[in-house]
Amino acid sequence: MFLLSLLAAGGIMFSACKDKSAKTDALPLEAPETLEPAEEAAVSFRLEGNRLTYGSHVYTVEGNIGEDYVASAKARVTFTHVPADLHEFQTVYEQLLGKTSYGVCAMMPMAFELWGRSHEEGEQCLKLICGATCYNEVLRELPRHMEASEHSSAGDSYVQRCLPAALLEGATKENGYNPAEPYAVNISVGRKEAWKQESELLQADVFGLNIVAGNAWNTAERGISVMLPWRGDKLFKVNSCPALYVNIFAPRKDWNGLK
Repeated sequence: MFLLSLLAAGGIMFSACKDKSAKTDALPLEAPETLEPAEEAAVSFRLEGNRLTYGSHVYTVEGNIGEDYVASAKARVTFTHVPADLHEFQTVYEQLLGKTSYGVCAMMPMAFELWGRSHEEGEQCLKLICGATCYNEVLRELPRHMEASEHSSAGDSYVQRCLPAALLEGATKENGYNPAEPYAVNISVGRKEAWKQESELLQADVFGLNIVAGNAWNTAERGISVMLPWRGDKLFKVNSCPALYVNIFAPRKDWNGLK
């Protein structure tokens, strides 16, 4: 039944990919506390239109996906590096990427990668950009796909540390999921009937989009649901994203990690 569920989601269980230089910490027993707004730090940032520069790291957004549905609307988010830490991640979210439905989509592979480097910091990043249900689901499933357990054998096919990279432009099973640079996440609008649906339960408008990946799965378009709360700071959050963390095809070359 487990294998059938993976196939239905477009994911296939294959051999592992690991980042030998990655840092991992013990998984905390409790979710981190709600974060305070980003404070002044030694590294400064500059926001110019659709471009944010944080130190030497550059993030840009472009696209025609708005709150009104436009068939075949697309967007693209580029970044030179994965955020180095929680402060940078939070700054990018609050100042640029959290302001659009597609911007927050592009932060999920960043958060996955940060979780792979440091569980504690990655959890805080996920908590920042995810709704409560999504946050709990991701943290329940992500360890099963990205790291070995005490029962894992050598070369365990479930250990796919390169999973975050599979969502980036140019990352394919043939090239070991080593993406083009600067890194890019391509996003397309979802189905019209799943666009801007009012949710009394979530107290938010819900939007269905797709991250357009390469050939890591049978289906390139990986569905992701985001929401814009009716109250608060008007930043989008991820509502659901199970298509992003199912197993990928085995890489045919070594994965070199992300910057």
